[in-house]
Amino acid sequence: MKKSILLIITFLLFLGACQKAEEMKYIGATSAVFGVTSDTLKYIVYSFLEHPEAQTLDTINVPVRIQGNRKPFDRKIKISVVPNKTTALTGVHYEALKAQYIMPADSGSIQLPVIVKKGDSRLNISPVTIGIQIEANEDFISNPKMQFTLVTFSNTISQPIWWDYWYASQSNFPKFSVTAYSLVTKVTRRTSFASTSSGDSDFNISVYSMLNVWSPFFSALTSGVQSLTTWINNHPGWVLVKHTNDNNYDLYQSSDPTMKFKYGVVSSGSTIYGIFDENDKVIGK
Repeated sequence: MKKSILLIITFLLFLGACQKAEEMKYIGATSAVFGVTSDTLKYIVYSFLEHPEAQTLDTINVPVRIQGNRKPFDRKIKISVVPNKTTALTGVHYEALKAQYIMPADSGSIQLPVIVKKGDSRLNISPVTIGIQIEANEDFISNPKMQFTLVTFSNTISQPIWWDYWYASQSNFPKFSVTAYSLVTKVTRRTSFASTSSGDSDFNISVYSMLNVWSPFFSALTSGVQSLTTWINNHPGWVLVKHTNDNNYDLYQSSDPTMKFKYGVVSSGSTIYGIFDENDKVIGK
């Protein structure tokens, strides 16, 4: 008898919880907003240098979610580019966005693809921006505070926090510059390194990359054209081409000819060679 009473009480509590959950469903009009949680989306900052696999273009996925209830049918999300917040040029820096995207039936979120392009040399100097706005339409109401985001992208980068550690600990690790960062990451095929001697797997991989990948390259680089050519022969995909108007060379990867490193003697009469950065200074200590 007691067991029966307990089962009845448990059932009633469960039924009440279900009813309460049903009551907690969102009441009111639904909006489409940027972000993946209840917080608004932070502005997106992207650098091609952190994505060396992106040779000519890449896709930045901007999360869009609904603030409200899901529906058993597709709904349209209207998108516009805000002119006074946009410095990127359509067709030059990014592919034109669609006028609308679809939130599928019974879905609460999508990824809005923004296809950005790498080719313009101005991206090597300063970033460009795309201001994106979600507009009200027949499916979603206006919610201005959560319906704007800014996508900033470039082919440049600020000094990462791990750079100082390796600059201090390795005699052949260069002072930071955009060119130095690009060269280090392309040679080592790593865009980030451990910044403390923790002894974990990430640190051990970082040490290996410095001692067995970067150091042999830098030694060949500074020793001259013949040594660098030998290194290139052992690392398919790298190319060294002599300038026609001076005694310098271009060093680059055949898969990414847009990023060329100027290579030559560090000064007149010197036997030491090096790479020149974006300010025409030799990268080094």
